[in-house]
Amino acid sequence: MPPESRTFIEEARRAQIIECAIEVLAEHGYAHTTMARIAKQAKISTGVISYHFGGKDQLTQAVVAEVAKLATDLMVPRILAQPTAAEGLRAYIESNLDFMREHRKPLLALVEIITHMPGEAGGPGPYAGQEEVAITDLEKLLDWGHKAGEFREFDTRSMAIAIRGAIDAVPGRLLNNPDFDLDLLTRELVTTFTIATRRQS
Repeated sequence: MPPESRTFIEEARRAQIIECAIEVLAEHGYAHTTMARIAKQAKISTGVISYHFGGKDQLTQAVVAEVAKLATDLMVPRILAQPTAAEGLRAYIESNLDFMREHRKPLLALVEIITHMPGEAGGPGPYAGQEEVAITDLEKLLDWGHKAGEFREFDTRSMAIAIRGAIDAVPGRLLNNPDFDLDLLTRELVTTFTIATRRQS
């Protein structure tokens, strides 16, 4: 059912089901997340879930989209508020890690999906599209720094992949060690990529 044809009640029910799916994924892991378990969490029948999403794969895709939206809603205003690309890059890194700090259950649900849900017929998994969007958006931020003369010359895609790789390595460490010093890591990542990108005077 396309979004424009859904009623307010249908949208609210979908949001409830996605929230419950996140809870179940975070608590039980992908392998033990079933439609029945999500339905029990939501206090509805499995038929209601099937009506709105069709099956587990479609619901999982909706969870990925919702977690990506949570991250985007937190990050984008902070990045756009910065007066320079260098400050924008700082805000990008800081807001990424702040999302991980503030949204542990959605983060854990996403990690479960990325780690355990295979793509169809051996193809890319459900997060592949979002991953490419993240890299492309970061390339735009780096291009801003190039055009403004703030950043040295480098291949923007390679740098974007390097930055995303460093950030994407954090969830596993953070979820396995609740006492992990995220503030220290944030400062080190900001320093590392500030030095890596800035133009030498």
